[in-house]
Amino acid sequence: MSAPSWLIRLARPGRRIALLPGGRGYGVFAGTDRRRRPLAVLNARELSQAVSDGTLTARDDGVSWAVTQAGLARLRREHAAAGNEDDRFAAQHRRLQPRPVMQADGRIALALANADISPVARYAVDRPGRPALLSRVHVTAADRLRADYDASTLRSRVTSDWSGVPRSGLRGGHDPADAPARALDARERVMNALEAAGPGLDRLLVNIVIRETGMERALRDLDWPDKAGATALHLALDRLAIHYGLKRAARTADPFAD
Repeated sequence: MSAPSWLIRLARPGRRIALLPGGRGYGVFAGTDRRRRPLAVLNARELSQAVSDGTLTARDDGVSWAVTQAGLARLRREHAAAGNEDDRFAAQHRRLQPRPVMQADGRIALALANADISPVARYAVDRPGRPALLSRVHVTAADRLRADYDASTLRSRVTSDWSGVPRSGLRGGHDPADAPARALDARERVMNALEAAGPGLDRLLVNIVIRETGMERALRDLDWPDKAGATALHLALDRLAIHYGLKRAARTADPFAD
């Protein structure tokens, strides 16, 4: 028996089930904005059954539902049963862990994600006729930003304006006395890294690396043209890699050189 399409689409970081506008069933949404078309739909009976068998659990807001560990385990089992030997091995060894994910409105929510897969790993894979967009250095830089973010204190409501922050500044209303020094250091490293990427590119990194949204949605949120994504992400992660010392910066152009 294969998993229902709504469960497959729900098992991505930041996704939730909420009542459809007009109250006609339920939909899977990528965030809190229900104005967008749902990724999948289910009826009241399916929702009730999934809550009863432990596949879904109500979120703290009382009006939406998220997949549980048991639900993800069910999805892995059914995927493995339908796949080949390699698929079964991968499903058995996948590590799903809670991860803080920034929502579109700036709030932080815990979502279950595969701890073994980088948010940008999909862009570092060669495909027929399409070479990989990113290199291992880019993926490592993204993973480092993500690790610092996970270790930081960015777990309450924060502003979505990440640009123009001085290196010595700390965003949000947190009292330094209320958080461990290591968490505050991680928070500052995140802001320093985003500043190094530069205005515009910092927001792209927030969308793709921290919010873990797809390229299409990230560009739509930034109001950028579709063809800008690959080049912009490559440049953003280049700057991040240079900031982390993973890559050497190119020499400054000299218009006076012969």
